[in-house]
Amino acid sequence: MITCPWCGTNYTTFQPNCDNCRGPLPLPVEVPPESHEEPLPVPPPAPRALPPNYLWRILYADGGAIAAGIFGLLGAIFGLVGAILTLTIVAAFVGLPFLGLGLLFLIASVPLIIWRYQAAEATLAVLRDGEPLLGQIMDVYQNYHVRINGRSPWTLTYRFEAEGQEYMGKVTTLSMPDLRQQPGKPVYVLHLPGDPAQNTLYPMPYGYYGL
Repeated sequence: MITCPWCGTNYTTFQPNCDNCRGPLPLPVEVPPESHEEPLPVPPPAPRALPPNYLWRILYADGGAIAAGIFGLLGAIFGLVGAILTLTIVAAFVGLPFLGLGLLFLIASVPLIIWRYQAAEATLAVLRDGEPLLGQIMDVYQNYHVRINGRSPWTLTYRFEAEGQEYMGKVTTLSMPDLRQQPGKPVYVLHLPGDPAQNTLYPMPYGYYGL
């Protein structure tokens, strides 16, 4: 069984790219007869041809980007209503507060959008050009204080060694981690050569939404 690391589609036979998202599939690995565990998917060599529009897929599932989009939408709605009411002289005293609130929402959304867009670009660079190293899942926990699309996110923390130094990382996902993503399990970590602090898991957890 081969699982697409980008969208989770399963295949019984190997093919170079996923039919669903067009991402590159990992090479099949022979499983010893005595082994009952599915082997780790080996990352394809860099640079990796990522699925089209993968940057936007990351943003669509990113909690910060979703919040920024909501702020922007509220700002546009309040701003439009406020502008219309303000132009109607009779209702100007009602329109001005709406207009001010809309501007506040829009101003708040801009730096948040820029921050999450840059974070998504950094993740994309690691997935495309990062070098693989073996690491280990350290902890898996669910944050019940946060709800995104009706679900509480899971956080996976992991460790790995690069250039003689130990590094820690974490990713957050809206999907329950599978059996290969439990504490103590080995994982592949992609990192940028010369800057191992820029890293992420491979494959990305399904439902991933941010660092």
